[in-house]
Amino acid sequence: MPLFDLFKKSPKKEPARAPQKESVKPPDDSLLSPEMQKRRYDAAMEFLKNFQERMPLVGGKPHAGTVLAVAARLAGTSLYRSLHYKNDVAPGTVVLSDEVNEAWPQLMNLFAYYCKQNGFDVMSRPLVTVFPEQDKPRMSVEQVHREYQDQYHEIMKRHGLDHLNAARAGMVVCSIIFQYHCIRAKDIDPYVATGIIAMGVVEGAKTAPPPLKSESSPAPRSGREPAGERRSAAGNPAQNNQFTELLKSIAQNSIDGAGVRLILGEGMTPMQEALHNGGRYILVHPEVLKQLEQNNIDPFLVYETAMRMEITSRIPQIDFIGVDVDALLQTWSGKPENQAPIHVRQALWLQRNASQFGYEKMGNSWKLKQ
Repeated sequence: MPLFDLFKKSPKKEPARAPQKESVKPPDDSLLSPEMQKRRYDAAMEFLKNFQERMPLVGGKPHAGTVLAVAARLAGTSLYRSLHYKNDVAPGTVVLSDEVNEAWPQLMNLFAYYCKQNGFDVMSRPLVTVFPEQDKPRMSVEQVHREYQDQYHEIMKRHGLDHLNAARAGMVVCSIIFQYHCIRAKDIDPYVATGIIAMGVVEGAKTAPPPLKSESSPAPRSGREPAGERRSAAGNPAQNNQFTELLKSIAQNSIDGAGVRLILGEGMTPMQEALHNGGRYILVHPEVLKQLEQNNIDPFLVYETAMRMEITSRIPQIDFIGVDVDALLQTWSGKPENQAPIHVRQALWLQRNASQFGYEKMGNSWKLKQ
């Protein structure tokens, strides 16, 4: 199967509400009835009771990173279904979606709100995106779907929750698991745990799940190709135009947020800054990066395409957060760029190219000349 068939663009739908910028304010809980809030809590508690009997164990104990990822991915999968996607997309396929880009940060806002109520501000530091080896989830998204999605769905359904409220109930589950592992057992760093939850929600919300057992649907087309048949689309001249369009599509669906500045930086730091103070940021689905690498395509091409799209649209300002750009440029000067982290390569690219588009470097920022 060609690389181009591994990524699917979702059909246009009514746009979801824009995400809130405050990390501890529930996006729309104030508009929901106390009865609905109770249903979500009761459903979360029932799932946790059942989940305890089937938790992934390492060394005979629940593995914090995996348990948190399971809950977050199930919440993300419910969000995926709330956007009314059809079941004709092969399970495991990454679905590029503007609607998900707008909607999933609301779940993180809700998670942060619950944690704040319990006395912990998970957004007080930048999100961790590089996880210690001992904390990395041990299950794939596909394994989570096989093991838990049907049970999760049936419990949510029994409590009268639609898919969107099932996603919100998942944030209750995440906050309770977070409270146990981070505050009581203290077997994982709270900020690592928050990063795992954020990544899990994204993975669940942008990965097509298999049909629920309670739903009848035609067998989906296979989204995987036999081993040995993958090839680098970038190396085939006949596919160059198609490859360029693919990059544009991935880049467009990896840009989120709103405002008059593009925020760059390491990992999820730009997303957190945008949620707090406004701005646009680039967040590429991990499975997309994995598939590109498997096809011998440099993942940085997506980030470069996204930056080109923003600067050609004349965004007024590009800000680097949490780094000293001058120090990065000096450290990596003369070194192989393909060995540098993504945010470093972004800075190096802007240093070479931004002036051609009318931008001038000022400290950690590039500003469009008036």
